[in-house]
Amino acid sequence: MKIGIVGLAQSGKSTVFAAACGFSTTDGKISSRANIQVPDPRLEVLAKLENSKKMINAEIEILDSDMRSDSNKSAGAAAGVTGDLQLVDALILTLDSFTGARDPRVDFKTVIDEMILYDLTQIDSAIPRLEKIVLSGAARERKGELEVLKKLHAALEEEKPLLELDLSPAEETEVRGYTLVSRKPLLIVVNIAEDNLSSVGELTDSWQDVVSPGRREVAVLCGKIEMELAQMESEDRELFMEDLGIKNSAVDMVIQKSYQLLGLISFFTAGEKETRAWTIRKGQSAQKAAGVIHTDLERGFIRAEVIGYDNYVVCETVAEARRTGKLGIEGKEYVVQDGDVLNIRFNV
Repeated sequence: MKIGIVGLAQSGKSTVFAAACGFSTTDGKISSRANIQVPDPRLEVLAKLENSKKMINAEIEILDSDMRSDSNKSAGAAAGVTGDLQLVDALILTLDSFTGARDPRVDFKTVIDEMILYDLTQIDSAIPRLEKIVLSGAARERKGELEVLKKLHAALEEEKPLLELDLSPAEETEVRGYTLVSRKPLLIVVNIAEDNLSSVGELTDSWQDVVSPGRREVAVLCGKIEMELAQMESEDRELFMEDLGIKNSAVDMVIQKSYQLLGLISFFTAGEKETRAWTIRKGQSAQKAAGVIHTDLERGFIRAEVIGYDNYVVCETVAEARRTGKLGIEGKEYVVQDGDVLNIRFNV
């Protein structure tokens, strides 16, 4: 899964990217993409219970992507969407709320308008070609696709991002091949100055009008502070956070919210050798989860031994979970829940 970070010039986009990846913007050698660990305190708890030699977090790929700027426009104005954004599954949009020189609400609308314009351009060119082949009888089976494109076009003409449009599963399938950036789940990161750390709660509340669960979320943070925290040793980081009155890393929250926006959940495998978090889409079956671990496990799936995380913590051992009836034996159609600890039985 890939997440792209975007933002207008000087919005702190690269600083937020660096904080998420544990980089520094001062070393001059920042990669534009990285795999980052999804923070999950449950993983450490399970690893301690199992006395595991190794602990492996789930990972997502994050991409620092540019909005192309135009020197004929005002500083920081977006002129277009780069091709990189077509490749990501969700977007993080950083907004400048730390310099006092820009209005983050105006910048938010600017970026959304650019995404709408990009999608409108794509659909404007696709509809005439598709109409021609559908009317000619060469591809009548694509009539449904054409109808959905026209529906999307109408929404874009009304300056509505496609993320706000409700599509049926069948309609989603029809346009799956199109790279529509305004359709991607969006996390808005309001990047504030250190002096405003005490106002995080109030600022978060002020942005709730744009929140849409599962589609659009908001996080408020100070990118500069978060980048400094990401480069500190654990003990120093805790002291620094205590001095600033910060209870939890805002970047961790950003990663977790992005993970949730993608419709992802984690399940675990736990043992003395290693305890590991695995990523699947919400609603997937035990057999599909087995395939994430290894294709042989999916192919030869027999059953899954399942213990919910909370039950695992209470029981502390698999033996106790089995004795108390907290260990379930599930078939291939079982829908995996977030936090499930799985042991796959298979035969190939």
